[in-house]
Amino acid sequence: MDRKINIKIFIFRFMVSQEVAIELILDAIVFFFIGAWFSRFYLRHPFRRKPVTGRDAMIGKTGIVVNLTKNKFYEVSVDSQIWRALPLQNDEHFQKGDEVIIKDVRSLVLYVEKIK
Repeated sequence: MDRKINIKIFIFRFMVSQEVAIELILDAIVFFFIGAWFSRFYLRHPFRRKPVTGRDAMIGKTGIVVNLTKNKFYEVSVDSQIWRALPLQNDEHFQKGDEVIIKDVRSLVLYVEKIK
């Protein structure tokens, strides 16, 4: 008789702990999704400014003159990439190693000025 009571108490304890475990798991899932929903605002717009890409990203960057090519084009290294460049003013001339700033981009040609 005593054994039957112990078994019933064990089964009751197991049922209670199983209910508690299910509640904890469901609470964790709900809080995870609520946190993910709120965090998306910060992760997508951390500084509240639009990303700059393409032509607008190039203007204002600095580069180094690598070489003078045919047709009076210069090769300029910008962010580890070699670009064709022309001086913004026609009377400007650059030497190898001069540091320049990008003022305009037209059809994959950079228009640059020497940094003074």
